[in-house]
Amino acid sequence: MEYQVGDYLVHEGSGVCQIDDIDDMELMGKGSRKTYYCMSPVFKAGAKVFTPISGSSVKLRPVAPKEEFINIINNIADIDFIDESNDRVRQEKFKEVMSEFTPEALASVVKTVLIRKWQRISEGKKVMASDEKVLSLAGRKLYEEMAFSMGQDLTYAQDLFENTVRESYSSIFVGV
Repeated sequence: MEYQVGDYLVHEGSGVCQIDDIDDMELMGKGSRKTYYCMSPVFKAGAKVFTPISGSSVKLRPVAPKEEFINIINNIADIDFIDESNDRVRQEKFKEVMSEFTPEALASVVKTVLIRKWQRISEGKKVMASDEKVLSLAGRKLYEEMAFSMGQDLTYAQDLFENTVRESYSSIFVGV
C-alpha cells in the first residue's frame, strides 16, 4: 500500500509517524537509490525516520481508528492472556505476538505483563526485569497509538488501559 505526504502511519520501531516527504535518496552510501518515506514520529520531537517504500522488512500500517481502542477497552476480559510459566518461552511468545503488529496483539502482551506484575507484587515478589522491559516496549507502542487515535495524551491512554485491566481483575489483586 502506498501512502501520501501528510498521512499518519504506525512504524513498527518508531510508533505513530507523519509522512513529511516522499523522496528518492541514496542512504548509507550503498550505491542504489530508493524512494523513501521521510517521517516524523509524533511522540519524539525532532526525530526523523526514513523507510524505503518497497523492499524493506520494516512494517508500516495505518493508525487504528478510535473505535478499535474503545472495543479493546470495552472487551478487555476477552483479550488473550498469554499463559506460559516458562520465562524464556513466555518472552519468545511475547515477541511472536508483538510481531503481529496489531493493537489487539499489543494489548494482549501489555495485559499479560501487567497482570503478572501485579500478581508478583501482591505475593511480595519483585517484578521481573524481563517483564518490565517488555512492558516498556509494548506499552509505549500501545499507549502512543491509542493516545493519538483517541486524541488524548499518553498519560490518559496508559491510565485508561491499566485501570480497565485492574478493574477487570480486581478480585485477584487486593491493594495493588
